[in-house]
Amino acid sequence: MDLFEIAIKLEQDGATFYLNLAKRAPTEGFASIFKRLAEDEKKHESYFRALKERSAIVSVDSSVMDQAKKVFKSFDPDTFEAAEDQIPLYKEALALEQRSIDLYTSQLNELQFEAEREAIRRIIAEERRHYQVIEELLKLVTRPHRWVESAEFGVRDDY
Repeated sequence: MDLFEIAIKLEQDGATFYLNLAKRAPTEGFASIFKRLAEDEKKHESYFRALKERSAIVSVDSSVMDQAKKVFKSFDPDTFEAAEDQIPLYKEALALEQRSIDLYTSQLNELQFEAEREAIRRIIAEERRHYQVIEELLKLVTRPHRWVESAEFGVRDDY
């Protein structure tokens, strides 16, 4: 199986994973982020199909970061009901994104054409943004469990 076939399968699995995660999301904001991530994975799949068929490349530009920033700004930890079952899923999402990044990075030098390498670099950058979004979601939901809200404990982040 060549890189493009593997990548198409990875992106399909990613889209399915994020759609399932959206169904189980603890808030509508989180669900919207997961749906956007699923859309991005579907775009990546189309991108890899185009590369495989040597046809016109579709755009991979994503607005997931903008969507996530809105959700993060509106996040209220006081009203958020902790969803402990979500944490392993978010960690799995991180692993999924890292697997894609690692695979695509390892195959860059194997590609025959510079245009293909540049296309894969754009996908890698997109996957890294996905990783950042999931990482921030994980921080949001785990921070209350790891942070002692008392002035006598710990170092505070600057606001």
